[in-house]
Amino acid sequence: MKRSFSRKHLSAFTLVELLVVVAIIALLVSLGAPAYSSMIQHANSLKCATNLRSIGVAVSLACTDNNNMYPEINQTAPPLPYDPSVPGLVGVLGPYNITTANIQCPTDMQSGSGSSFTQYGSSYEWSPIPDDEVVGATVIYPRPGVSFPISSARTRLCMDFVGIHGTTRNKSNVLYADGHVVSH
Repeated sequence: MKRSFSRKHLSAFTLVELLVVVAIIALLVSLGAPAYSSMIQHANSLKCATNLRSIGVAVSLACTDNNNMYPEINQTAPPLPYDPSVPGLVGVLGPYNITTANIQCPTDMQSGSGSSFTQYGSSYEWSPIPDDEVVGATVIYPRPGVSFPISSARTRLCMDFVGIHGTTRNKSNVLYADGHVVSH
């Protein structure tokens, strides 16, 4: 008795078909890479703006607890004066839930050992100045009883140490005294 063996016809991809599929996937990935990079930059900039808004809320609460006066914060870069006896952002705003995570810009942290955070202890510079004033001509902490009117919508409180946002990497996120954040 003879047995007959029947082979089932297996459907399989040919090598050419597999190469075409791989080439199409590679093409789609290469087309999507710039968009993905742009999305990552935008997400980092938004996280930075959120950090600055959190700092703005904490500063507002600190002002309320301090007879409507801004707290003295030492978070500056040279050539501005640095007084080691005055605490930085976390030291002053820590009671208002500002932590080390709130003072780290994700884009700044990607620059490694050259980051502002590693150099100055923060990705953000506390430098309250009006937009239309020269840094040297602005009095920030006048003596008690002295005040001057100024619009909070044009008074910068805190900003990135260096321009690290945007496609050309020359924009900084800036927190204004009224709480809004703008990229300049």
